[in-house]
Amino acid sequence: MRICFVGDSFVNGVGDPSGLGWTGRVCVEAHQYKDEITVYNLGIRRETSADILKRWSGEVSCRLTSEYDSRVVFSFGVNDTTIEQGKTRVC
Repeated sequence: MRICFVGDSFVNGVGDPSGLGWTGRVCVEAHQYKDEITVYNLGIRRETSADILKRWSGEVSCRLTSEYDSRVVFSFGVNDTTIEQGKTRVC
């Protein structure tokens, strides 16, 4: 199985002293139940849903092929609501 985690700094694990973040913890658990698992962490700090929309398909399509059981997990939104210069980053 191959899994792509796509999103923002929460996906990336920013702020986690262990460096795992929630995606890393999910993967540690998954490895206990499934031997052949490949994980791609595609989290980028400060990315909004608009940023992710521009890149996710290209990044995922080169990693997930029809020969493998594959999944995509999205996590984003907090950066959309961040207020900069008096308004949210994504309207």
